[in-house]
Amino acid sequence: MKQPHSPVLGMLVPLQVWKQKWQKKGEWFGGGGRCFDRGSDTCFRCGGTGHWASECKGRGKTFYLPWPAGSRPVYEPPAPPPPMEPLYGLGQDGKVRETPEEVFQALAELGYSAFRQGQEVAVMRILSGLSTLVVLSTGMGKSLCYQLPAYLYAKRSKCITLVISPLVSLMDDQISGLPPHLKAVCIHSNMSKSQREAVKGGKVHVLLLSPEALVGGGRVGSSCLPSADQLPPVAFACIDEAHCVSEWSHNFRPCYLRLCKVLRDRLGVRCLLGLTATATLATARDVAHHLGIQEEEGIAVRSAAVPPNLHLSVSTDRDKDQALVLLLQGERFGGLDSVIVYCTRREETARIAALIRTRLQGSIRCPLKWIADSYHSGMSAIERRRVQNNFMCGQLRIVVATVAFGMGLDKSDVRGIVHYNMPKNFESYVQEIGRAGRDGKPAHCHLFLDPEGGDLHELRRHIYADTVDFFTIKKLVQKVFPRCKCLELHRKQQDLNRVRNEPSSDQIEEQACRDDRMSGQQRVCYKHERAIPMQQTVESLDIREEGIETLLCYLELHPQCWVEMLHPTFSSCRVVCYGGPQQLRATAQSSPPVAVCLARERLAGVDHTHASSVEFDVIALSDSMGWEVLPVKRALRQLQWSCHGTGNSGILVEFSDLSFHLRSYGDLTDQEMDSVCNFLHHRVTSRETATLCQLQACFRAFQSVACQASALYSERVDKERSSRLKALLMDYFEKKPALDETELMCREDEELREWEGQIRSDIRNFLSIRQDEKFSGRAIARIFHGIGSPCYPAQVYGRDRRFWRKYIHFDFNRIMRLATEEIIRCK
Repeated sequence: MKQPHSPVLGMLVPLQVWKQKWQKKGEWFGGGGRCFDRGSDTCFRCGGTGHWASECKGRGKTFYLPWPAGSRPVYEPPAPPPPMEPLYGLGQDGKVRETPEEVFQALAELGYSAFRQGQEVAVMRILSGLSTLVVLSTGMGKSLCYQLPAYLYAKRSKCITLVISPLVSLMDDQISGLPPHLKAVCIHSNMSKSQREAVKGGKVHVLLLSPEALVGGGRVGSSCLPSADQLPPVAFACIDEAHCVSEWSHNFRPCYLRLCKVLRDRLGVRCLLGLTATATLATARDVAHHLGIQEEEGIAVRSAAVPPNLHLSVSTDRDKDQALVLLLQGERFGGLDSVIVYCTRREETARIAALIRTRLQGSIRCPLKWIADSYHSGMSAIERRRVQNNFMCGQLRIVVATVAFGMGLDKSDVRGIVHYNMPKNFESYVQEIGRAGRDGKPAHCHLFLDPEGGDLHELRRHIYADTVDFFTIKKLVQKVFPRCKCLELHRKQQDLNRVRNEPSSDQIEEQACRDDRMSGQQRVCYKHERAIPMQQTVESLDIREEGIETLLCYLELHPQCWVEMLHPTFSSCRVVCYGGPQQLRATAQSSPPVAVCLARERLAGVDHTHASSVEFDVIALSDSMGWEVLPVKRALRQLQWSCHGTGNSGILVEFSDLSFHLRSYGDLTDQEMDSVCNFLHHRVTSRETATLCQLQACFRAFQSVACQASALYSERVDKERSSRLKALLMDYFEKKPALDETELMCREDEELREWEGQIRSDIRNFLSIRQDEKFSGRAIARIFHGIGSPCYPAQVYGRDRRFWRKYIHFDFNRIMRLATEEIIRCK
C-alpha cells in the first residue's frame, strides 16, 4: 500500500533548496553561512577581521582607543609602493631601443602578424617605462598598445595592468574582444569573490575599472579597487578616452581630473598610457602634461587625418524630416545595410525612428527587421542591449541614437552615419563618423545643418547649464575653508613658552621678527578634515553634484593643493539611548567620542541634561579629537553591543547625510580666500568662453561647405566639398584654433537692444506671478533658456510655456544681468 505524502517532508524540501542557494552564494560572494570564510569581515566590537561581533572572543572586554597625547598630530599619507622596473632599459643615447624578437613572438601569440601604424612605437615606449599618449583614429588598433605590454610584463613577473574606461559597456566589449592568452577581469558590483581573489593573487593580467572605482580605491566594497597593499605590483596604467582628462570631464566625470594624481600617489604608478581618437594639438599637449610626458619628448603617436574611405557631406534643409527620408531612400544611402542616425535630444530619437519605420516600410522591400529603432541613455539596460545586439548581428538596419550609442562599438561594416543635429564640436563629429567604414570600404556621412541656427542655440543651452556665478563660488569656498583656531592656539603656545623661558626684551623682539618672516612661508594649520553634505549643498548653491565635485577637483589640482579630496562618507551621526538621559550620561563616561560631543554641545550653550539622544557631525568631532574617522565610527558602532555578552545594549547608532569628504586649510587670509574665488571663477568662465567659441567655429565651418538641399547629395558625392571639409578638420586638429571672443559677444548686441524692453517686461511679469519664491538672476536666465536645475526643475517650471525657453536665442549672461537688475529694482 502506498504511503501518504508527509506534509513535514514537503516543507523540508524547499528549506533544503533555500539553504543550498545561500551556500552557493556564500561560495561566490563570501557570505551566507557559518561554514564560509569570514577573513574579510570586520567586527564592530574589537575592530578585528575574520569574525562578527556576535562571535567576538573579547566579549567581556570593551575596545577603546587611547586619548591623543600632546599636540594635534600632522597627517601623513601612506607612502605609495615603489614603481615597477621597466622590461627594457633605454639605449646609451637615452632613446628607446630597437624592438627585440621577444616582442614579435608575443605579437604572434596574441594572433597578430604585424604592427599597424603607431603601435610598435607605443608598445616599445611602455615596455621601456615611458609614459605615452596615442592619438589614432577609431578602428586603428589602439587596444593592442596596452594588450601586448600587459602580456609581456605578466610573462616576466606576477603583476597587473590597470585599464581605466568610462563606460561599463566599453569594459564588457573590451573583455570579450581580448586575445585568449590575456586574462582580464572587470571591477563592478557583481564581481564574484573568486574574481576578487584572482586579482589580489596576481592571476589576472588586465584589470578594467571605471574612474570612480579607481578614485574610491581602498574602500570596502566589490565595486572599488583594493588598496595598494592588497594588489600585486602595477606594471602600468592605461587611460582609455584620455581626452576626458583634459576636456570631457568638466562637470561630467570629475574623477577623470584626478586619475593621474591618484595613480601616482596611491599606487606608485609612474608609466601611464593614454588612448584617444580625438584630440586637438592643444588638448593633446594638455593630456601629455597630465601623463607626465616631457614637452621636449612630444606626442609619440598622433594621426588626426579623417580616413580616406569616408565621404562627407553637409546640407541646410528647411524640412529635415523630409530630407532625411529622401536621403535614406536615395541611391547613396538606400543600399547601405548598417546606418546610425545621431540626434541631440532623447525625445527626438523615438520620434525619428518611428518616422523612418513609417516612411520606409512600404518603399523598400525588406523584412520588418530592417526597420529603424531608437537608443538613448534613458532606456533600460535590457532595451539598450537588445537594440545593440540586433544592430551588431545585422537584424536592424538603422539605429537612431544619442551620443550614448557607438562608443566602443566593435562593428567594422557600418556603412553610413547621419547627423540629424549638429554635434557640439569637431571632436565629437570625428569620433562619431569614425565608427563608419572601419573595414576600409567606402562609407558615407551626412550632416543636416539648421540654416537658422536652431541646433546652435540648443547646444549653447547645454553649455550654459553649468554656468556658475562669482557669488555662488564664494559661498562654496566659505564652506570648504571655515576658520579654525590653529593660528590662535599656536600664538598662545608661543606666549606660554616665552613666559616659562623668560627671555630678554631683545630676544622677544628677535623672535617676533622671525615669526613675521615665517608667517608668509609656513602654515601653522596642517589641514582639517571636513564634510560638506551633498544634498544640502546642492540645494543651497543650486548646482549639480558633478559641478561641485569638479570645482573641488580644481582646488585639489591647484599648484598650492588647497584641498585633498577623500572618498565620500556619511557625516551625520545620531546616538539614541532607549534607557533615557541616565543611559546617555553613562555612555559618555565610557565612550570618548560621545563625551567630547556632549562637552562641545555644552560649550555651545546646548543643555542635554534631559535628552536621551544626540546628533553631531562625526567628521568635525574626529578632527577636533585628533583621531582618524574610521576608528571613531568603529567606536561609535561598538556602543550597540553589550559588554556583558547579552547582545543588544539598548543604544541605536545611525549614520546619514552622504557628504563630500576632504582635507582643507582653516587659516586662509582674506586675500587668499579672494584669490581662490578668482581662480575658480576664471577657470569656469574661460572654459565656458572657449567652448562657445569652438561651437561657433564648428557651425561656421559646416556652413561653409554646406549645400542648399540634401536632394543634391542623395544621388552623388561632391568630392570637392568633402575634401574641403576634411581639410578644415585637419587644420582644426593640427593647429591651435584662434578663439574670437569679440565676434561671439558682438553678434547678438543689436538684436538684444531691440528686444531689451520686452525681456525686462517678461522678467517683471514672471516675478509678479511668483512673488512667494526667491529667484536669482541666474535662476531666471536658466528658466528663459529652458535649463533645469536642482532648485528649479524643468518638470515644474517647464509647464509655464510663457517663459520656458522663450529667449534661448539670446546670450545667457546678458539675460542674467538684466534679470539681476530687475530683481534689485523690485526690492
